[in-house]
Amino acid sequence: MTRRDAAAAGAAALFALAAAAAVYPEWRTARAKRRLLEGEALLIDASRQTNPAARDAVLRDATEVLEAVSPLLPHDVRPPYLLGSAALLGGRAAVALDHYRRSLAIEERPETDMNLSRGYAAEGRPIPASRDALRAVWLAPDLAKTLPPDTKKAVEDAINRHAKRFAKGRAPVPPLFPEHPIGR
Repeated sequence: MTRRDAAAAGAAALFALAAAAAVYPEWRTARAKRRLLEGEALLIDASRQTNPAARDAVLRDATEVLEAVSPLLPHDVRPPYLLGSAALLGGRAAVALDHYRRSLAIEERPETDMNLSRGYAAEGRPIPASRDALRAVWLAPDLAKTLPPDTKKAVEDAINRHAKRFAKGRAPVPPLFPEHPIGR
């Protein structure tokens, strides 16, 4: 190998190293997104388990995967949302509420509002639960189908009252949620 060949090989290796370093964050993000899908699949599996011990084991696995992925996808609402769902499914409403709040801090989605409502209901806090259910259904009316019949009627009545107040210029659209600083 001549000096010229060695220099060319060195330059090619340096270029390949620089190219790999440039795309490394994308590789890491792509791997994190694949792991996120794995955590989501585990969560779905846990929700279908009829044996409580098996469900708890799968929930632990899902939580472990989602907690590992969460810092790698800081601007993605899915890791905290799914962690909240895992906590709620595991009967830890306070932990679920914290995760749903983190998800809302990134981006609001009606399904997050609905699950925040479910978390408040699990804690025995009906007023914030009804406010979040109202906001979720206002933003995505199809979510009303997921409510129990008595709650659905109450939310639909509240939406009608809110719509009338809005028509008179006395209510914001959509209804503010309790977590919003103005809505407190």
